[in-house]
Amino acid sequence: MIGRISGQYNLDALNGKKSRRSVSYNGNSSTEESDNAKFSSFGTLLAKVNAEIKNIPDVREDVVANFKAQVESGTYNPPLDKLAGRLIVAGMLDLAAE
Repeated sequence: MIGRISGQYNLDALNGKKSRRSVSYNGNSSTEESDNAKFSSFGTLLAKVNAEIKNIPDVREDVVANFKAQVESGTYNPPLDKLAGRLIVAGMLDLAAE
């Protein structure tokens, strides 16, 4: 019943749908919807790059294992000037957020 009303008053056009409606002699109706999308070559490339990025792990286990081994053996010596600078910047960011 609702299908007949929406077809009668062309409510599909109001909803932005493109459809072809055909009514048979027994009162039943069928709808064929046809949507098309065209993507630029840049859009296709962007989708491929995005898929590849999702395959990259969040944590590089080899780097973590290397640092862990250095810390455990006592041979890890971080550059203290860079560490101090990063701590200052992080503190400034925390102060700016408050």
